[in-house]
Amino acid sequence: MSVLRSIVASVRVGWYREFNWTNPFLGFSMRTVGPLAGVIAASSVYFVGSSAAGRFSSSQLAFILIGAALYTHVAAYSWVPTLAIAEGKWTYVFPQVFISPHSSLPYLTGRTLASFFSSTLTVIVSLVLSFFILSSVFNTSIPFVVTPLSVTLLFFAMLVNILAAFGLGLLLSAYALFATKFEWALPTYVAGLLMVFSEALFPVSFLPHPVSDVANVLPFTEFMRASRQAMIQGGDLYSYFSYIGLATLGGVILLVIGFLAFRYAENRARRLGVIDKKTA
Repeated sequence: MSVLRSIVASVRVGWYREFNWTNPFLGFSMRTVGPLAGVIAASSVYFVGSSAAGRFSSSQLAFILIGAALYTHVAAYSWVPTLAIAEGKWTYVFPQVFISPHSSLPYLTGRTLASFFSSTLTVIVSLVLSFFILSSVFNTSIPFVVTPLSVTLLFFAMLVNILAAFGLGLLLSAYALFATKFEWALPTYVAGLLMVFSEALFPVSFLPHPVSDVANVLPFTEFMRASRQAMIQGGDLYSYFSYIGLATLGGVILLVIGFLAFRYAENRARRLGVIDKKTA
């Protein structure tokens, strides 16, 4: 129960931090601007380029719209453990958590869950707004399948993806415990790679071998495919649950690897006393 209370308390702290300690409505609105701008920018680039080449496809526009929105969602909360450590070391918050009787893992879990909930709301709002904005601006019909079943399948895919995202966050956190510089920039570098390898904007089959083979089995790629299966292809349950099964398997593997790496780094950091090093 004490671990659960720690996670709940960390979720509350995370929400305050997510909204920058300001009015929740204002904070939520500000957080929606970024995903919305990213989705519209990616879709506009495709529209202009494909129209100039005479190869515009509304289904491809829907492909990019879903991928850009969900990529923003994943990037919003998978880097939270690393950033929580980096900013916590600078503000002397994380050392207090670190020396507590329990592991710092409940704190990072709560911060990640808080960011997941808030980013889920912002990505849904950005999807809805971008759908209507792009439909009117481009004068085209975007073939979304919006039914209770498809929306439920999308939410379930987002829940499953927490496993892989948190596992990746713990892997980066293992580095952040020892780092005194670059931990702020590392998530940005990884986010760029994830955009390429997760099928967010284009199929991974466009990548050269063996890079495409690796990208093809990443849990983030399977998450994108399951989400598109739900919202674009009409919710073929067999294909959807095939992608979800692969995303779950890959997510569990990544979560176990991240957990073991973080626990090893945490124990070593306690012995060496490196947590008090300031970030640069």
